[in-house]
Amino acid sequence: MDEPSDDENSEPTPKKIKREWVKSYSNKAMEMMKKMGYENDKGLGKSNQGRLEPIIAVQQDGRRGFGLKLDTVQSSAGQWDPACEELEIPEPVLWLHNPGGDGSGAGSYSLDQLMGHIVTGPRKLTLDEETRYCDPAILHHILNAKTVFDDLNDSEKRRARSRCNPFETIRSSIFLNRAAVKMANIDSMCDFMFTNPRDPDGQSLVANDELLYFTDMCAGPGGFSEYVLFRKSWEAKGFGFTLRGANDFKLEKFFAASPESFDTFYGVKEDGNIFDEGNQDSLNEYIRLHTPQGVHFAMADGGFSVEGQENIQEILSKQLYLCQFLTALKILRPNGSFVCKIFDLFTPFSVGLVYLMYKCFHQIAIIKPNSSRPANSERYLVCKYKRSDTETAAIIAYLNAVNLMLGEESQQEDGQHDVLEIFDANELAEDEDFLRYIIDSNNAIGKKQIVGLRKIAAFAQNPDLKETKQSEVRQECLKRWGLPDKLRQAPEIKQTDRLLEELLADWAADRNWLNLAATEMSGVPSLGMSVQNVADWYFVPVGREETNINACTLFLCKSRGNLLRYTEHKKWELVETAFEVQPRSIFFGQIVYEFYGEGRTIQRVAALHIIDGICLGGIDIRRRPFRERVSMCDKFARSLNKPHRKERTYGALRSKPFFRLQDMASFFADMRHYVLKDNSQRFGYALDDNKFFVPGGILMFCELTTNYVSAHSRSRGQLYYFNVKNKESYYKEQIPSKKAAEIFASFRYSYSRRLLWKWTDLRQVEELATEDNPKILYRSDFVKFIADKRGHS
Repeated sequence: MDEPSDDENSEPTPKKIKREWVKSYSNKAMEMMKKMGYENDKGLGKSNQGRLEPIIAVQQDGRRGFGLKLDTVQSSAGQWDPACEELEIPEPVLWLHNPGGDGSGAGSYSLDQLMGHIVTGPRKLTLDEETRYCDPAILHHILNAKTVFDDLNDSEKRRARSRCNPFETIRSSIFLNRAAVKMANIDSMCDFMFTNPRDPDGQSLVANDELLYFTDMCAGPGGFSEYVLFRKSWEAKGFGFTLRGANDFKLEKFFAASPESFDTFYGVKEDGNIFDEGNQDSLNEYIRLHTPQGVHFAMADGGFSVEGQENIQEILSKQLYLCQFLTALKILRPNGSFVCKIFDLFTPFSVGLVYLMYKCFHQIAIIKPNSSRPANSERYLVCKYKRSDTETAAIIAYLNAVNLMLGEESQQEDGQHDVLEIFDANELAEDEDFLRYIIDSNNAIGKKQIVGLRKIAAFAQNPDLKETKQSEVRQECLKRWGLPDKLRQAPEIKQTDRLLEELLADWAADRNWLNLAATEMSGVPSLGMSVQNVADWYFVPVGREETNINACTLFLCKSRGNLLRYTEHKKWELVETAFEVQPRSIFFGQIVYEFYGEGRTIQRVAALHIIDGICLGGIDIRRRPFRERVSMCDKFARSLNKPHRKERTYGALRSKPFFRLQDMASFFADMRHYVLKDNSQRFGYALDDNKFFVPGGILMFCELTTNYVSAHSRSRGQLYYFNVKNKESYYKEQIPSKKAAEIFASFRYSYSRRLLWKWTDLRQVEELATEDNPKILYRSDFVKFIADKRGHS
């Protein structure tokens, strides 16, 4: 939860209160007191034991009793030396490498071996003796420094913390909460390894036609995901898993990014409980339906209230640590990465967990981002380059078994059979690099935490203390993290014409091209006049235009749930069927009916098929080459579509299947007859999810402008583009940047030249059907035309 803003302390001093108290003291009251035996400079009571000074009311806060003195806070005497605090921007990230080539990787353990590492015993309720993995003095000082706050209420702590933290004014920036800013900070610290993952050689781990897949666990209301979608938009697809209820994802409050590419899932139990093995496994299965390899990275931000037990937060969070780590190992693809919030790392259980993660990845780091308040024990485990599923299988099975033991232990009230260790401490100590890393990390973070705690204590005692670097630090951090220096605000819903002007840009002034209909192919002669070079043309099957709603047209998404279509009357009207499309999108497409089943049991659903695009979620693609635009439309549809969701809230969204014109014969070979509800048989095209649709024709597009054709150089074995007017030619790999727009057709260019072969008679698509009618184009005519053209090329 975001902290409230802190006002300057303007409370009066005790001396001022005393003077005003004496002045306003009622003479009548004094006379009454004297009658009861009161004497000046003597206290009330039989032995004059009453107090002489008035109670200083200003020291009362909340429901405290009057006169309470905060001795523990006053121990700082309100003094603060800025030299005690060292600011590091950017923060250092020290990676611990585990190549694993020497047999030290995760695959060197079997489940039986790992089960032998478990140590059980009575539940621990203190960290006082946990000094194996840190300097004992640092642990002692951390625990002691936290007692400073025993006598401070929440309001006092927040005020002092906000005033003293150099990074406080960054707050949640443009996002719904501070978690988003932390993820921006972490991503920047780690060279953007999450939003731009690369292999050790610097090559992208995300293919050009692939989405960036991620999972956000235990993370409601969703700040981590809002940051990732802010950075990647629809080129990423996220899966959210968190507890249902008050702490659920609040997608409607994603203002910095649109949430259409985010898919929430709550497990087989539908409660979002990550402790449940069935929920973990069903999340993994759900993810693999979309991306069989697994996600590129996972994030976990689990936590719960430990009020009054802050010093043993690590102990209370042990099963949460384990289940977040375990679920990440299940859902990540090889070379995937993971980041998880943790707290103290002093107990053998926590350190053993981190050690097992170290074995499952090539690198790990424990970091304390500046956006995480210095006085708390929060830190993040970052794991880079997950090892293969085969190598990590035994550790996954082992953590599953430990989780079951922890679940059984939690059902018992005696606390005598807790899991205290999951990896032998002596064997772990033999890995000197890991042991030294953990100790150094705990000591370094512990020292900063002690400084932070003492600083808060000083600022709580002395309201005149100020942190002067907040503005300067804010500017530098936002710039380094790639965040805009502005306040969070809800997206503006613009009028249709104003939004069109923005999205169409230089095409907005003259919009006559919006009304250009496709050129219909009425026979072989018309085909020959339009198609100069078969190799430069592509086609898509389009559905039957049973109504105007099914017509191929332009679509505009203004805001969430506000999708418009361009009608034959040159107006934009609301699409009644609900499709989840990202705002600031304008594309060419068609609403069709997709079928599943056959005959009397056949069912149909409305689907939106995207053909080509101008702007997708604010990303302008209009002047990219045709094939690149088609690829981006496909990614856009895959990112937004949620085909495996139980609740069918929205219609299906997909990109049209595209084919090269020269592959027309194989396209028809893949089609088959389907029996519809009226027992009629129609040619249908099978989709990838056991559905099909019935085409009513094909729509053709040329990827080049009219002056150019492509050809293949036999001497050089390369593709080149030839200008039929001035006879210039350019090899594909050597096209000057200024010439690309002249060669490759923009959206408007290819849209204006599109050709339509409409199937008005079922015989047109039968394999051998033909007729000597110059106004009707048959499948056999088309196949022959393509063969002749290719033969002459």
